[in-house]
Amino acid sequence: MKFGRRALPALVIAAVLPGAAMAQRPPKGMATMFALPSDIIAREIGFARAVRDKGQWQAFRDHAAPDAQMFDGDKVVQVQDFARHRANPAQPLQWQVHNVWMSCDGATAISYGGWQAGASHGWFSTVWQRQKKGHYLFVLDQGGATDKPMAEPEWAEAKVAECGPRGQKALEFMPPAGGDHLSGQSSDHSLEWSTSARPDGTRDYVVSVKIAGKMSEVLRRASK
Repeated sequence: MKFGRRALPALVIAAVLPGAAMAQRPPKGMATMFALPSDIIAREIGFARAVRDKGQWQAFRDHAAPDAQMFDGDKVVQVQDFARHRANPAQPLQWQVHNVWMSCDGATAISYGGWQAGASHGWFSTVWQRQKKGHYLFVLDQGGATDKPMAEPEWAEAKVAECGPRGQKALEFMPPAGGDHLSGQSSDHSLEWSTSARPDGTRDYVVSVKIAGKMSEVLRRASK
């Protein structure tokens, strides 16, 4: 995720897939039950602002769910505990969102983009989960280094997953479990992700979205 991200692109294009649930924002005070990728873009902008105003690790704690996880090297850690007493880096992370994928019901979303910290650079991906009051907190954050900085797009592309049949029973959202393999699925079965370690220490990360009636892979990244 953006570990200290830069100002995000002002333009966002929502490339809505067939059957996606999009709607106008509901009245003030009513939690939205629709898929609005712009909410994630706004959340990312607020996250980046908090890094500047409050410090990197306080911003992480403020935007992480109670059971949120991230990686410290190849080790899975609980964000709230890991970030509690850490000193802020001299050069905080900066980032730009390139893509947002959102479940049909809007309850779960995944952001993806590039980060920079001094001379270092790489990619990030963050899994966001909508809370009861309508705001989003992240449940999983990860990334990796790249040989060269990722090219920043002119706008962030947003895609909403196709909705399933009406009356389909929803699964209870399960945060990723610890271990060498972490995975999760949105409650409406339209968005899923997994990250697993190979014997050589490389980690594979995959995101899939429901398109044309089936789950289709939209992102695959490997990192050490």
